[in-house]
Amino acid sequence: EWIGRGWVKVNGVVATMGTVESVFEHPQHPYTRRLIDSKPRRDAVAVAPREGATPVARAKALRVSYPMRRPGIRGWFGRGQFVAVKSANFHIRPGETLGIIGESGSGKSSLALATLGLLPSQGELRLGEQAWGQGRSQDLAIRRRVQVVFQDPFSSLSPRLTVEEIVGEGLRVHQPTLSTAERRDRVVQALAEVGMGGEDSSDQVAALLERYPHEFSGGQRQRIAIARALMVQPDLLVLDEPTSALDVTIQKQVLELLQRLQRERGLSYLLITHDVDVIRAMAHQVLVMRDGEILEAGNADTLLANPAHAYTRTLLDAAG
Repeated sequence: EWIGRGWVKVNGVVATMGTVESVFEHPQHPYTRRLIDSKPRRDAVAVAPREGATPVARAKALRVSYPMRRPGIRGWFGRGQFVAVKSANFHIRPGETLGIIGESGSGKSSLALATLGLLPSQGELRLGEQAWGQGRSQDLAIRRRVQVVFQDPFSSLSPRLTVEEIVGEGLRVHQPTLSTAERRDRVVQALAEVGMGGEDSSDQVAALLERYPHEFSGGQRQRIAIARALMVQPDLLVLDEPTSALDVTIQKQVLELLQRLQRERGLSYLLITHDVDVIRAMAHQVLVMRDGEILEAGNADTLLANPAHAYTRTLLDAAG
């Protein structure tokens, strides 16, 4: 009797109930309509990557591998290697989003960690004109250029630090000469920019500075994480599944925020996700990965409309 039927609840109350077709095609309750309208919308065309500019990141024959124990007696005589990324090539222009999709274990997160300098790699990998591993001062300069927003906004924020300490942490490293008052002003400005303050943003943000991450919702914590990443004015943000831990309505808000920041600041994004709808909404260029290899790469509109590889077609079909 209930096969093909369902209900939508809000605040513990059933707001809508009926067949799947009737709920999706003729939603009656405002909350149900808002849920259905929460599918990410493409706004990437509003941001034009700068042609001819030096890429903010580029890789050629990039290889990422991990040591692993060999099975059996061979493990007595040395360790083997697991190759997570095999000969990857890409570049990201100023103001551009490069989306990387693939199933779990495809190598996309390893590629992101190598770009962040958190995993050793072979081949060519440059952030602007610089490469990781050329010395402490050079690596520190690159660290300012590339920042990260992680998947889980709760675990990526220290529960022992206040919002002011979390967001201002990068300034202590990269601009240690700032006074406490100057650092606080910049923290307030960054939190207001990501929408933490409402209309009377300065007063409301100032009231948030001494609070801790557990006092905020998931969407608010992700905004705090984005503010932290923006504090040192990076050129590139690595977005590692930035909305997968959020519900659909908050996901849409965070994606719209990222799109606005890209328009206003000319930011570049390396977007790691399994969500094809997020790729459709955000990406200019796309890489499709499986088992550490790039199977297909190209313009997002062209690749998503006419995928050449069977695996890409499978991913798109699975996403509906």
